[in-house]
Amino acid sequence: MGRARLRQQLDFFIHSPRVEVGLVILILTSAVLVVADVLWVGQGRPNVVLMLAELPLRMCFFIELFVRFAIARKKKRFFRHYWLDIIAILPIPPQLTLFRLLPLLRLPRAAILINHNLHYLSPQVSGVYSAQISALLMIVLIMLFGGLAFYIIEGTSNPDIQNLGDALWYSFFSLISAEPIGAYPQTHAGRVITLVVVLAGLTLFAVFTGLISALMVKRLQSVMNIKNFDLDELRNHIILCGWNRSAPLVLQELQSDQQTRHAPIVIVVELEQLPLNELRSVDQNRLYFHQGDYTRIDVLEKVQIYHASRAILLADSSQPRSDQDRDARTVLAALTIEKLNPSIYTCAQLLDRHNDVQLQAAGVEDVVVADEMAGHLIANAVRNQGAMDVFAELITVQVGNQFYRLPLPAPLASQPFWQVQSYLKNKYDALLIAVERRTDGRRQTYVNPPADYPLQLGDYIVMIARQCPQWS
Repeated sequence: MGRARLRQQLDFFIHSPRVEVGLVILILTSAVLVVADVLWVGQGRPNVVLMLAELPLRMCFFIELFVRFAIARKKKRFFRHYWLDIIAILPIPPQLTLFRLLPLLRLPRAAILINHNLHYLSPQVSGVYSAQISALLMIVLIMLFGGLAFYIIEGTSNPDIQNLGDALWYSFFSLISAEPIGAYPQTHAGRVITLVVVLAGLTLFAVFTGLISALMVKRLQSVMNIKNFDLDELRNHIILCGWNRSAPLVLQELQSDQQTRHAPIVIVVELEQLPLNELRSVDQNRLYFHQGDYTRIDVLEKVQIYHASRAILLADSSQPRSDQDRDARTVLAALTIEKLNPSIYTCAQLLDRHNDVQLQAAGVEDVVVADEMAGHLIANAVRNQGAMDVFAELITVQVGNQFYRLPLPAPLASQPFWQVQSYLKNKYDALLIAVERRTDGRRQTYVNPPADYPLQLGDYIVMIARQCPQWS
């Protein structure tokens, strides 16, 4: 149990935004040191200082990859994803000058990390220009690798290459024109490097054509395609299982809340393609689509259920099934999800309240019976005419006040309900309505408790506010 806990903590640490941004900075610093190393070698200067400066970077990269290997559930998948990074940190003998360019092979990893954390820096740029940023970094990688390698091989023998700048320009022009421009290789190794740069230029030209076309289509059309690709790097994401008419509204509400606005959402459903006409009001930049049966363990593992923070199980109507079969699939999926990831929060939608017993036994935190909830709302509206305006505002995060559930701050512990309510109203303009407490491992919710009801450390409080209070 302690080893699993340690693995989970290491996983959260290595995939945290601060660590990943720090790795990007270290990778870019390593690339700068490679350029400086080639300059010093070309001028015949000693490079002991650069070697000493590069040593702590290699140690950091070694520790990073060792941690990733230790927490990887499937070692073959680790080597499949990180073989290039492993080659980049291999020890290099000083006499093998050309192999000193190996640290540049980590630049694609920097592009991946930048794309993962771009939404923290600029949500507007994330998703729209992430592909362009990746392509730009690939251009920089190929230009640097080609220019530095050509300078090392032919810097002393080719009359057209007088310095490193000439080699970099030669690499750049050959890359964008798909033919050698500015110099002609004199050695066989130089010809091989030129061939690699030219072939990369042909490929990148096609990539850029596709990116520009895709960007123009995206600007002209209001509907965007949902991403469907490798999900291995997702962490703390939301998994939405199943599809029905309420799914677009669920996605819209999640993207309107400040806490879940930037969280990646993976939609798992048996449909070949999502109904994009129903997602016009949803920001699709952070949506991922995976076709499959969400009751199967292998499908849940592919969408990284071990690293997800929330799971939503909708009463799936994507396939013709009876209500009993839909609830049975929901219960089966909930049992599987809670078994694979006991720490995940799960919310399930049922069609029949009688199936709630199995979900409670599985550890599902919240169960919503849609028809039952609709019946209660209609009856309440009839009994309290005009109350639907209040309900409509409270159950959406897009307008006015909303419900917020937060842990009780330590300074408010042992104080009576009315005193905490008065404090929250004066301090945060929030209205306290309920207290949640765990008794003998079971959750108990007390709505509008007596005024002298004492609150305890570890309680959760439910309040109504215009925005989520931020405890000092």
